[in-house]
Order: sequence, then C-alpha cells, then structure tokens
Amino acid sequence: MSLLNQKDLYIINRELKPMREGALKNMLGYKFLFVLLIIILSVTIVSADTRVISNSADWKDVYSSLLYANLKGESSYFLTSPQHATIIPFAIPKDVDGIEIITSRSEPYAAGYKSLLEIDGYTNVDEIRATNINLELANRLDTITKFIVLDDSYGYNAMSVAPLAALGKYYVLFADRRNINQISNFLGDRTVTELIIYGQVDREVKSALEQFNPETINTGDRFDNNIEIVKKYQEIHQIVYGEPRKQAILSNGEFIEASLMSGADPVIFIGFSNVPDQVKEYISSSPLEVGTLVGNELIGTATFIRRQTGLSVFVKFGQGSRTPTGAIAQVEDLDRFPIPRYNLNLAVVSAVINTATNKLEVTYQNKAPVATYLQALSLLLRDDTDTYNVPVGSDPIFIDANYFKTITYDLEDEDGNQINPTGEEISAQITSIYGESPKSLDQTLIANASVSRVSVLDDTNIDIIDVVYQKSGSKFIVTIENTGTVPTYVSVELLDIYVNGEYLIFSSEEIVKIDAGKSKKIKIATTMEEEDIPENPEIVVRANYGQRENALTKSKQATFEFKYASLNITYLVAIGLVIILLLLIFLRKKCKNCGYKNVLGKKYCKKCKHKL
Repeated sequence: MSLLNQKDLYIINRELKPMREGALKNMLGYKFLFVLLIIILSVTIVSADTRVISNSADWKDVYSSLLYANLKGESSYFLTSPQHATIIPFAIPKDVDGIEIITSRSEPYAAGYKSLLEIDGYTNVDEIRATNINLELANRLDTITKFIVLDDSYGYNAMSVAPLAALGKYYVLFADRRNINQISNFLGDRTVTELIIYGQVDREVKSALEQFNPETINTGDRFDNNIEIVKKYQEIHQIVYGEPRKQAILSNGEFIEASLMSGADPVIFIGFSNVPDQVKEYISSSPLEVGTLVGNELIGTATFIRRQTGLSVFVKFGQGSRTPTGAIAQVEDLDRFPIPRYNLNLAVVSAVINTATNKLEVTYQNKAPVATYLQALSLLLRDDTDTYNVPVGSDPIFIDANYFKTITYDLEDEDGNQINPTGEEISAQITSIYGESPKSLDQTLIANASVSRVSVLDDTNIDIIDVVYQKSGSKFIVTIENTGTVPTYVSVELLDIYVNGEYLIFSSEEIVKIDAGKSKKIKIATTMEEEDIPENPEIVVRANYGQRENALTKSKQATFEFKYASLNITYLVAIGLVIILLLLIFLRKKCKNCGYKNVLGKKYCKKCKHKL
C-alpha cells in the first residue's frame, strides 16, 4: 500500500473542509465523508508499489531514471558504484509489487543485476537496457506533453529545472547539435503542449525547435536562470496547493540527490563560497522561510545567507544505515551522484609597487580552461609598522582562459592621501570574488603575496585604427598602431559580441609586440555565424598594452561600425594565375592519329605532325 503524497493530502483536505464544517449540522456530510475516504483508500490500496533503480555510471541516465520514476509516482534509487549494488536491496522490502531496473548498455555499474535481485528473493523484476536512456524513457512516458530542453554540457541547469519538472509534469530532454534530429523527430510524433528551452543551447537546437513555439529562459547567467525557474515553480505550486512553497533546497547544482529531484521543494543555487547579490535579493523578497542545505560542503555560504536574509537553514548530511550493523545503526553518507562541472582556478602571481607611477600592480593568472570574471573586494598593504587599505574598483574584470592580467590600483586612500609603505618587508592581502560571468561571482580568492618595488615609466602609446570581420574563418582583424617612441606589447578584446543569444567577450590568443611607429593586424577568432551579424551593428574593441610583456598596465577602448574585410586583389590574382597554370598542365589536346597529348593552342601534333 503506497502512502498518499503531499498533493493528494492537500486535495483531500481542500475538498473535505466544507464538509467537515457542515457535518455537525447535517449527518449527510458524515456519510459522504465516509464514502469518499473509502474510495480514496481503495484506490491507494490497489495502486502498484513499483521501485525504479538506475544502473548506470552516466549522470544523465541517473537523472532521467529518477525523473521518470517521479513522473510515474514511483520510488527510485540509483547505484553509485558496483559495491553500492549490494546495499540498495536493504532499503527495498521483499513484498514490493515490482522492481524496474534501468541499465545502461555501455556503462552499467552492476552486470546481471536483475538476476542478483531475483536470487535475493525479489519477484516481478524487469529491466530496461538502452544506449540512449534519456530518449528511451521519454518514449515510455506517453502521456507527458510538456518538455524542457537543455544542453548536458551544463549539468547544473538540469538540477535547476528538476523540481519544476517533477511538480509540473515536464520531461527533461538533453539536446545538442549531434542528437537534435532525434529529439525533433520524437517531439514531432508527440502532442507538445508546452516546450521550454533552458540555458544556452546550440543554434541548431534552437532552429529545430522553433516549430514548437518554445519559451526560452536564458539570461546569460546561471543564477538568474535559476531564479526564473524557481518563480515558475512557485506559480505552479500556488495553483496546485493554493500557496507558494515556503521551503527550498540550497545547492550549487553539482550532484544528484533524491530530494533535489523529488519536486517537493525548489532548488536555489547559492554558490561555492560567495552568494551572488541577485540570490540574496530574491530570497529576501520571496515567501521562503526555510532552507535545507544538502551536504555540508556549503555550510559557510548557507550561514552567510541565514545572517543576510533571515532564512532558517537546516543541514541534511546523512541517512540511517541500510545494512545490519548490530544494536546501534551507523549513519551513512547521502547517496549522491556527481555531475561534471568546470573548475575555476584563479591565482595571484605577483604584487609590485611601481614608485614611478605610484601604483600597485597585481598580476592574476586564470589557470582554468574557461574565461573568468574577477572583482576585488579588499586590498590591504602591510609593512613593519602599519596596515594600509588600498581602494579597489567595483566592476568585474574579464580574464580569458589560461591567461594573465595585470590590474593597477592607485596608492591613495579615500581622502586622496598618498599610501607609502616604508618598511623593508611589505606584504599584500587580496580578497576577490570570481566566477564564470559578471553576475556569477560565487567563488572567493584570498591571497597573500610579498610586495616588491620597481620604478618603470611606461611611455607607450597606441591607437586602435580599425576592425573588420573576415567571413572566412569567422574572425575579426584589429589594426593597432604604435604611436609611441618605444616598443609596446598589446592584447586585444572584443566586448559584448552577441552570438547565439548571449553576449560574449573574445580575445586575441597571444600578446603581440609592435615596434615604435609600426602597426600590426591582430586576429581574433570567434564563433559567429551569418545570422549573428545583424545583431552586432557596432564592435567595441579594448586594447591592453604596456612596455612590459607581463604587465600590460594601460588600456584603450574604441567603437567601430561593423564591416567586412575587403578582398585582397593581389591574393585573388595569384589564385587566378595558379588556376590558369593548372589548366595548361592538365587540359591538353589528344591527337586522334597517335594519341599524343599536346599543349592547348597547338595546331599540329608535336609527335606525328598530324593536324589537330
């Protein structure tokens, strides 16, 4: 006999409330109440108690299996290792109506798991074996008409929409340019009443799904996207239960856990070590009163949220032991399945006081393969006698993947007084926040560095002359002229290029040296397509430059109208000459008399003198 879920209880309570109130006045109410309860309990008793087990090492299969079970109203489990396969049965009674194992053909954790469960005494054990489990289970949920489509490259997006999918009866499909034809064909054969594209997806996916009139949720920031999904969850919760949900799960979206998938509570991303401002603002203005932190890795961040917003926070970090261990049961860790994510890695390489410019030069290194945005929060200089607070800027700064960037800070306090540490040993403590977008600064860097002194006057100067787009190779060509008297080093960035529905920054692959009085063309590869060009009528170019290759402390910015690169006439002429030469070599007249191949233009055969 399965228990009534929260939704069932609410509906029963809502329907019976007026009957309870009138029952004292009319015995008919009691009779109707009794009959209704009998009907509900009868339906509950005959409903099947089937359990679903995911047997796959692929997180997408685990996610799809748990969502599949939730949409069918069934309990679900997932294996996290081959050893875990022997623990799961302790949580499943032998008298369940059936077990459905969903096994990956390519990455199962336990081979022959069906037979093992049958030997263990379970009956009615079925197994679904598939290569594409996400699509296989979608086909089996033939009554589902609402879908959410997202790219599996961003696993946290899947965790963001999981509660909405379970509560609102949506199935989540993973789509990219490789499988979009399969997804489109599947949706074409189904009745689709609602389709949501969530987060960034390939342009081929957007194009193929246009026929279903999708709603797109993609602000360019994962925290903003998450908040939009939580708002949709609350709208549905208001309709189903008559009030918004006052409890949420706090997570960073990097693992699967049963409560995250249940749909009982929305999932709110809080970041790793810093809470983005928009998250704090949403929680403060929302009806939420309680937050459940799953796992204890983010206790520091959750504590910050409690202090800043007043949200009561509870931590869910373990579960009761499922294996016989004696009189006292041990506490097990939660069953959690990891989701791949990008690991950001930012470091402070050096800190230097340039006495010639009265500036502190701090060089950061982005060690990750993805671009990062950085914002300094505080900068303290210490010598033998005192501590100095150096003012920092408030705008996030872009650092490309595997790149260095030097940021300069004026050595003046807020009143304009010069900061001049005099001790022999000077150190700097730099506290910064960083993340994958300007509004997703969810990680914290606290770095301590020894500070050295240099005296370098940077006399470099440049002009950004022009920028053109070369369709072949999808790249921009920026012309930079060194108008100074000394050689300069330059790197170039293109700001806020609108590509496939989001704003991106593209930068040159290397730092270029330009001699005094000379100019150079710097190429910047992009991912633009023809349909993106009308969205970029102007191109904003920022050039970072300086006299030292490892300290580009100067910057200039310019805006140009979009234009294509002109054709190179010399290049075209050279190609034409090569084509003509090849024609002369390979296209010859064959003599009908002797078969000799003569050069074009000959009137008589060179070999037999026969007229051609």
